[in-house]
Amino acid sequence: MTRDWKQWLRLILAVLFAPILAAGLVAALLAIIMVPEMVFETQIDSATSQPASIPQIMASLVGFGVFGGALGVFLGWPAMILGGLPVHAWLVRKGRTDWLPYALIGLGVGTITMLIYLLATGSWRDPMGLLDGGPLLLSGPLTGFLAASLFWLIRLPPRIPAP
Repeated sequence: MTRDWKQWLRLILAVLFAPILAAGLVAALLAIIMVPEMVFETQIDSATSQPASIPQIMASLVGFGVFGGALGVFLGWPAMILGGLPVHAWLVRKGRTDWLPYALIGLGVGTITMLIYLLATGSWRDPMGLLDGGPLLLSGPLTGFLAASLFWLIRLPPRIPAP
């Protein structure tokens, strides 16, 4: 009974934390890539800026990470519950509990989630504007890949006995 309780606890923790952590990390990475001036510079007044100190850089990255974590709640949890958990159950039944299937399926679920988000927000109306945000297009697949990898790491499926 204790073993079953621990497995359920790991599953719940993996579902709760993997999308938030993955989206937060990807948001911080995107901030560095897409808007480095918001991370590495401090504005003194409207016309001048100076290089940011390490605490200011960390504060900026934490802020972007919190925003990404919020997106992980609103986009990642539904994707994990609707796409990730059924696939996890199927992979456990098939005995495919190594890392690579989880990561690749996470990549696919992240891509589908990003496409649904872009369709829901109407971003397809301006394809050139969409292409200008190149790294942003990769955020869904990268977040899915990372969330599935974190899920696998927290859940530790190799320890799950196949039914």
